Amino acid sequence: MAGWKDWAVNEIVTADDFQSYVQDQVVQVYAGTAARSTALGSAVAEGMISYLSDTNTLQYYSGSAWVDVSSPGDITAVTAGTGLTGGGSSGDVTLNVNYSAVASAVLASPNVTGTATIAAGTVTGNFGVGGTAFLPTTTSIGSVSSTEIGYLDGVTSAIQTQLDARVLRNNGTVSTATAGSAVVRNITLSTATPGTATGMDGDVWLVYTP
Repeated sequence: MAGWKDWAVNEIVTADDFQSYVQDQVVQVYAGTAARSTALGSAVAEGMISYLSDTNTLQYYSGSAWVDVSSPGDITAVTAGTGLTGGGSSGDVTLNVNYSAVASAVLASPNVTGTATIAAGTVTGNFGVGGTAFLPTTTSIGSVSSTEIGYLDGVTSAIQTQLDARVLRNNGTVSTATAGSAVVRNITLSTATPGTATGMDGDVWLVYTP
């Protein structure tokens, strides 16, 4: 193979030239890069295509170097790993997330370091029953244990508001709005015992000896 040739107008194309410069160069076939270099030398031109038998590689000449038309790669199959389904060894391959496997692994021992939000609505799995969201018994938030979180069970409104409505603090005196409700109304510290005229139902009277 002689390489590349530029014919002049009206120049006769011989059978050998046609074989070497046209037919054999539609896709030039060489045993390897060394054989191609020996055959072509410097007679290369941009756009030339060659096939290398030793590596089964199709290349084109970019004007400065031989470049693979495409990289054959070395992937023979795509296997679905943990938490995935699908895969294959030929054609178009699709991987799908196995939500049941992923959910089981994530919910088993979640560790949230940022801000966690439980959206309103139905929460399934370990975080909800019958459309009501709740936290597992092993949940803790920072230094607040699961037992302390459980103390919130039954709270129907703001805790501080409920406390303020039950106990009012005024100048050191603790009182309630309703007398006779068996709730602490006044706390008195005295050396004398209370009399019928000095106490009210619900008062706490502390007697000390000086």
